[in-house]
Amino acid sequence: MLEKIDILRKYLAHQGSVRVIVFDATQMVQKARDIHQLSNVATAALGRTLIISTMMASMLKEKEAKLTIQIKGEGPLGSIVVCGDKSLKMKGYVGNYDVGLPLKTNGKLDVGRAVGKGMLTVIKDIGLKEPYIGNCELISSEIAEDFAYYFNVSEQTPSVVSLGVNIGKDNQVQKACGYLIQPLPDCEEKVLDILEGINTQISSVTNLMLDLDNIEDVAKTISGDNQIQLLSEEYPIWACDCNEERIEKTLLALGKKECEKILKENHNQIQVSCNFCNKVYSYDLSKIEQIFRS
Repeated sequence: MLEKIDILRKYLAHQGSVRVIVFDATQMVQKARDIHQLSNVATAALGRTLIISTMMASMLKEKEAKLTIQIKGEGPLGSIVVCGDKSLKMKGYVGNYDVGLPLKTNGKLDVGRAVGKGMLTVIKDIGLKEPYIGNCELISSEIAEDFAYYFNVSEQTPSVVSLGVNIGKDNQVQKACGYLIQPLPDCEEKVLDILEGINTQISSVTNLMLDLDNIEDVAKTISGDNQIQLLSEEYPIWACDCNEERIEKTLLALGKKECEKILKENHNQIQVSCNFCNKVYSYDLSKIEQIFRS
């Protein structure tokens, strides 16, 4: 049996005047759910953020470029952080993984209430002296609308953003997916009308993906163009790059006196846990002394 993989495809539609990105992220979001033992609403919030962050990372031009997304809300979920790079190795976490909230009246997970009012920050490190940092307020805290607003305000690029995470009756991620549509500078007004007419009628990207079960058919449907041009197909993955070297640099930055103080307060043990993958690194006095000697 072949292992299921996530697929991200980029297209051009309407004779090259519209960019379309469609991403099936089911495996990535399931892995995030498993690693962090996320509640349903936390899975939806982090999942949606992972999906749009991956699509944005796919648009980075520089080979070594990196992307960090931060959502700081006043709701019980706390912060959402997602990091990734041009190779589409992604990771993320939420402040409070076990948030439980009643469903909304329409039966959907209440991501907006879980996140609450706050700010969205996009940090792009493209190898310059200073990274690009864009900020905007959360307008709905449902993630998709907030990123559409960010693209319009911070990058002056009107965009259609649709994101969704479905949790099945077996408590597994049934489908996690999303799409991004961006008219390019030469896009005609009549094409904009077509895009608006289609996408106001689509209430659920996950249901659309489940019904069609084919990324190209999804791209044709959301763009209203049966002659779309495939530009690329990529395979994003969940991957954490934490390691001993990075943790030791953190300990060195703390300083020897501070490390010795922590050792005394914690029964001769320093434990450092990675927020992204929950891996725990343990150090005793001899290891700490070795780090500072070297």
